[in-house]
Amino acid sequence: MSLTYRSDIDGLRAVAVGSVVLFHARIPPFDGGFIGVDVFFVISGFLITSILSREMAAGTYSLVDFYDRRIRRIFPALFVVLAATTLLAALVLMPRQMGTYVDTLIPSALFYANIHFAELINYFGPKADETPLLHLWSLAVEEQFYILFPLLLFVLMKAGGRHLAAGALALVALASLAYGQSIVETDQPASFFLLTSRAWELMVGALLALVAWPRASRLVAAGIAIAGAAGILVPVFLYGQNTPFPGLAALPPVLGAAAVIYGGGFAPGNIVARVLSLPAMVYVGRISYALYLWHWPLLVLAALWKGRNLTHFQSAGVIALAVLLSALSLRYVEAPMRRGERFGGRRLSRIGAGAVAILLTSGVALALAQAGRGFFSISPLGAAAEAAMDDKSPFQRECNNHARFWQPDQMKSIARCALGAGAERGSYDVLVWGDSHAGATFIGAAEQAATLGATTRLLTMAGCPPLIGGTARRDQMSGRVCAGFNVAVLEEIARVKPKVVVLVARWSLWTTMAGPAFTLVTDELPGGNAPSRQNSQRVFAHMVERTVAELRRMGPQVVLLGQPPEYAPAPARCIAAREFNRQGGAATCMGQSRAEALKAIGPGNAVLSAATERHPGVSAVLMSDVFCRDDRCTAGEGLSFYYVDGDHLSATGSRHAFEDAALRRTLAAALSAGFSGSAALKP
Repeated sequence: MSLTYRSDIDGLRAVAVGSVVLFHARIPPFDGGFIGVDVFFVISGFLITSILSREMAAGTYSLVDFYDRRIRRIFPALFVVLAATTLLAALVLMPRQMGTYVDTLIPSALFYANIHFAELINYFGPKADETPLLHLWSLAVEEQFYILFPLLLFVLMKAGGRHLAAGALALVALASLAYGQSIVETDQPASFFLLTSRAWELMVGALLALVAWPRASRLVAAGIAIAGAAGILVPVFLYGQNTPFPGLAALPPVLGAAAVIYGGGFAPGNIVARVLSLPAMVYVGRISYALYLWHWPLLVLAALWKGRNLTHFQSAGVIALAVLLSALSLRYVEAPMRRGERFGGRRLSRIGAGAVAILLTSGVALALAQAGRGFFSISPLGAAAEAAMDDKSPFQRECNNHARFWQPDQMKSIARCALGAGAERGSYDVLVWGDSHAGATFIGAAEQAATLGATTRLLTMAGCPPLIGGTARRDQMSGRVCAGFNVAVLEEIARVKPKVVVLVARWSLWTTMAGPAFTLVTDELPGGNAPSRQNSQRVFAHMVERTVAELRRMGPQVVLLGQPPEYAPAPARCIAAREFNRQGGAATCMGQSRAEALKAIGPGNAVLSAATERHPGVSAVLMSDVFCRDDRCTAGEGLSFYYVDGDHLSATGSRHAFEDAALRRTLAAALSAGFSGSAALKP
């Protein structure tokens, strides 16, 4: 396919960047606008491969020239944006936030941001909205691809020409797609962020450039372009954060982008190409790289500065600013630096300048990490609030069983995740079992049990309620890993025979907050697979009943721990922000009425309490009774904060909870009742 300039490809860039920007700005109905990145990947693969294959055929290919062009194309705008974002972050972010930002700066400058974020963040999760450089994951994917791809293509072309190269790349692309699909529900961050599951999208563009596709008639080519445009636009409006993505769900926008490029090549006058070639579309396409770089940091920092999500009007204003900065970037930064005469026209000088930019950025990051803050300090109360956000026990930090590729033989060991004399012997008296709330609650329970001479074990998997008899579907995860984890826990209970099992979870996720993102389903009830809040609440009651009955059959006493009150905004975060911004009114962050708290946690409490009436040896303690007195609930006292965020207890909060007399009595009584009954597990 010809490599002559095509205005419709610039217009396609405009569609890609516009989709992403509108999605990031939360402007409806562009809930699937994240697919714009996939369109970018196809365009990139097509253009780069077209250039490389032409040079290889002409005998002018040079790896040094290729990287020189990449540096001129990528580095100038990127490092201007990194510098500006760092300056704005130092003005806007609180010390703890600044530390988190600095942690992302070197990965972004060294093009491994995608690997960094895959370990930390769900792209569709709440932390994403607080990460100004998150969008650079896609740039990292591209640059990692182009470290390997030019040399691979050169070897394949030398060995067997275009046919061998196309066949080999097609196989690699299929393997990448299959891998991404295989983990999209079990390890969505890896599927989303990593090159191994994204390479196929770039290779679709590469194959479009490499293969001598049959020439289509203008009518057929126009039809292909229209179908391709639909493949891009329909997901923009129909996809959302609960779509299992990428994997097979990325096929429509990826193949759609390829179809638009193909159709425009053989029918340049087709309706899609004409729309994409409109002057406004072409111009947005020309500034698309800079606009992609600028828009996300500005949106994130503006929201963090305000302390809440931007309105649509405010987001539009930020986008307008990003467009202006992108236009200035194109004229005064990108276009001049793309010309080869810069730095005396010497390649090594340009490559050296790129290395200096990386080193300077890394140096600034290290200096800011040493300083521990941006330009402004925070009050002692604010500092205590920020410290509270990290107030987690070692068990909470180290003992979570990550869902990523989890297998029963990877269960965190008793020796590592138990407190008490029995830990080294592989035995324990009390098991705290649940989701991340179990990890947050563990230290108080374990220390209290230790005063009674008991060893306490933690078994936790984030987002996985300690329930059997159904499946917990969350975000883009199928629930299979959670179900397997819970079976493994029951098997360990049968083997170790603890005296007490304490069930802890964020029950509200599956009751008052249930919906498409968090739903319990089951085959054991008629209509039990409906992904609705009403059904999830019904299934929750069923699963609590099934779990309690099974545990009592196995022998241990069961303690059902009700959920502590939830807060929005998070108390420590609210205090820190008010102190940092000298706003005052910090006391309003630390409490709520009992009635307000029970709106979220009341239905779960009712189910837990009802279970105690049907089963001897089962008790329930409602944490709302621990953290609320009379009609008022509190999230801390003085410089002591009971929460690390809006719903997880801090280590301080966990210890405070188990100072409660009723909770201590319940635990002591359960331990005193001891172990009874068969430890055999039902097949």
